[in-house]
Amino acid sequence: MKNKNLHNMKSSGFKTPDNYFESFDDKLLAKLKAQNKLDDIKTTGFKVPNDYFETIDDAILSTVQNQKDTKVVSLFSWRKMAYASAVAASIILMFNLFFNTPEKLTFDSLEIASIENYLAEEGFTTYELATLLTDEELNSEAFTNTQITEDSLEDYLLNNANIEDLLID
Repeated sequence: MKNKNLHNMKSSGFKTPDNYFESFDDKLLAKLKAQNKLDDIKTTGFKVPNDYFETIDDAILSTVQNQKDTKVVSLFSWRKMAYASAVAASIILMFNLFFNTPEKLTFDSLEIASIENYLAEEGFTTYELATLLTDEELNSEAFTNTQITEDSLEDYLLNNANIEDLLID
């Protein structure tokens, strides 16, 4: 714990010579002037021809005027881009028309089981189904002329009937 007595010290231990900061600027500038040898050089070593700056404008303008105008060909012209996009659109259209034609759905292509499943899952009641039929279709003798055998009736009752439907309250 040597730091306990730092606030009691009278001097920092560093000393500068007398009049150091007053004469420092003068000594530094004198040393820089002694080292600077550029003042002794009278010529730079570069020479400019006579009347160079008066004739340079005419020389530059004569070279610029003698150059031929070159034709600039654009890599991406609007016409080429329009042709390319039209070809791409027609190819996409052909693929969609010829290779992506869905099979047309007809009533004959539907299976009877899928129609029965649809009607069973949608939960139609007999009253709703009856509203789809006309009075003439309901009164037709097609229902009375149908012969139902005992075996088919028994199979139907075993597979589709609930005991609650058969019981009379």
